[in-house]
Amino acid sequence: MPTKTQALSEDLRIKTLNAIKTNDSPIMTGVKLFYKGQERKFDVYQIPLESLVYNPYNGRIGTKVKTFEVTSHKLNPENEEDISIIEQFLWDSSSERNKKTLKSLVKIGQQEYGIVTKNGYIIDGNRRASLLNKINNNKGDYKNYDVRHCKYFNAIILDDNVGQKEILQLETMYQMGREEKLDYNATEKYLKCQQLKEVGYSLDDIADMMGESNSKNIQKYLDILSLMDQYLDYYGYNNMYAMLDKREGQFVDLNNYEKAYRNRSGNAKTNWNPQDDDISEMLEISFDYIRAQYEGKEFRNIAKNGKSSVPQSFFASKKLWEEFRDKHFETVETIEEDTIEDFLSRADSNDEIIDSLTERDEEWTKKVIDSIKQNLKHSKSKLDNIQEADKPLTLLDRAKNALLEIDENQDSLYSESVLSTIKEINSLAYDLSKTVKKHLNKMV
Repeated sequence: MPTKTQALSEDLRIKTLNAIKTNDSPIMTGVKLFYKGQERKFDVYQIPLESLVYNPYNGRIGTKVKTFEVTSHKLNPENEEDISIIEQFLWDSSSERNKKTLKSLVKIGQQEYGIVTKNGYIIDGNRRASLLNKINNNKGDYKNYDVRHCKYFNAIILDDNVGQKEILQLETMYQMGREEKLDYNATEKYLKCQQLKEVGYSLDDIADMMGESNSKNIQKYLDILSLMDQYLDYYGYNNMYAMLDKREGQFVDLNNYEKAYRNRSGNAKTNWNPQDDDISEMLEISFDYIRAQYEGKEFRNIAKNGKSSVPQSFFASKKLWEEFRDKHFETVETIEEDTIEDFLSRADSNDEIIDSLTERDEEWTKKVIDSIKQNLKHSKSKLDNIQEADKPLTLLDRAKNALLEIDENQDSLYSESVLSTIKEINSLAYDLSKTVKKHLNKMV
């Protein structure tokens, strides 16, 4: 398992762990563990690190591992190079917390036990084990401390073969079902729900394992994951879940909007009758803003649903939506970008693969951000006007202030299109003035 030595073969790991259980005294006894449908008591032993292998699919780094394997190769936790990649993923998953935990391991040792299978597969404790390996392989950095204890990992050793279903259950209950779930990548919980459902657990079972109040939350997580998969497929990032990083909030909102509009619920009032194709276009445009990691509060202006007859978003107003939609597609459809393969070819090593894909999104964002930001800002101004249509003085003050803000020293002011717009404003103001005067004269 350590990066500087080859991990033991599976047969040797089984023999070593069996010998530890037979000959060594446990460091803890009577530890309760819910396992295979019942609560059982286990002992905790000190296990040499070389007798263990990481679980590359654990809930802490699953998104990065899936992304890596789609773009490179399947990770082998017994291969020295792949071990280094897994360890880097584990470190990056929470680098600040890892620094604190590493110091604690050096000074006072491992305080939380892990869980490993009969053949040395770490079910719970991958992060702590990786930090112990880091210390053990860099003893020279800790000359002022006795770090001999860091050669061992304290864990329960399960006494029989564990299938994938039981492994997933234990991972979920002892990783995502307790306080450490806050330390996990936000996307991991959605993938975990899918994995558990695929191996046969009911939504109620999954809710219990994850510490959720009811199965409705689990169904919602599955729905959000389905939307995330649509997003990834839209950009050719199939199963590259690391590309969802820092984007969870927008997907949670968008899932609610889509469901409301597709179900024609009373909580999705519009002044038109959007069809499935319209909703699909709304998703595509929303995906672009998600890709650009657009601020969540402003993102909601695109398609937020509501009960009011007054539009709560661009999508709730037919005219406003069509103008916003057409301008958006006019912008993004002209953008060219290199293929995923081109960016992957730029990675100098395996651990740069995800960085290369992230760079692709960043380059695309630089090309579109000014235009889509301006389009959203312009449409938001129109939405504000629609929402305040019953406040004419507020709208007129806003128009007057906008005119006062115009800088006459700007060369862009002096064009035929600007002159045409001024004339149109003049005409509208004149007609509105006549209407108001006529009404006032009737009141005299």
